[in-house]
Amino acid sequence: LSWTFYLLSQHPEAAARLHAEVDDVLAGRPPAMSDLPRLPFTRMVLHEALRLYPPAWSLARRAIEDDELAGYPITAGSIMHISLYALHRHPRLWDAPDAFRPERFSDDQVEQRHKFAYLPFSAGPRKCIGDQFALTEGQLILATVAQRYDLALAPGQRIDTAALITLTHKHGMKMIARDRR
Repeated sequence: LSWTFYLLSQHPEAAARLHAEVDDVLAGRPPAMSDLPRLPFTRMVLHEALRLYPPAWSLARRAIEDDELAGYPITAGSIMHISLYALHRHPRLWDAPDAFRPERFSDDQVEQRHKFAYLPFSAGPRKCIGDQFALTEGQLILATVAQRYDLALAPGQRIDTAALITLTHKHGMKMIARDRR
């Protein structure tokens, strides 16, 4: 969520649209599960943040048999790394891949996309079992915070990624919370 708030702080038009949606749908009350379908832009913002800054930036898998990938031999037992960070920013898969565009996750655009172009929680039998919980929790928290606050990046912040187990911020991320009430 810190990356989500960072992106919103850098894109005031998206933040304004998010604020308008939560104000309209929630009318000042806390969000509930039943509100989530009526918060599509909130969901799109969260997904776009996960695309640009996937929590697990890289996955490792062991080849179970000899194979070939793009002309390169893969020996059984080899460890293969998949960079989700690179996948989510690949120009053949994403138009303007470094741009923050929540609309990429509108229902019609999701239907047109290759099913393995977006993998913030991996895929297949090793997909994170908590993915739906995380997405639900993330959308509820985002709606709750956006309803009350407008977050701005504190002056003088240097934002660099740190690829640890999860993709985090190297120097921390200080934000200023401005009350919207």
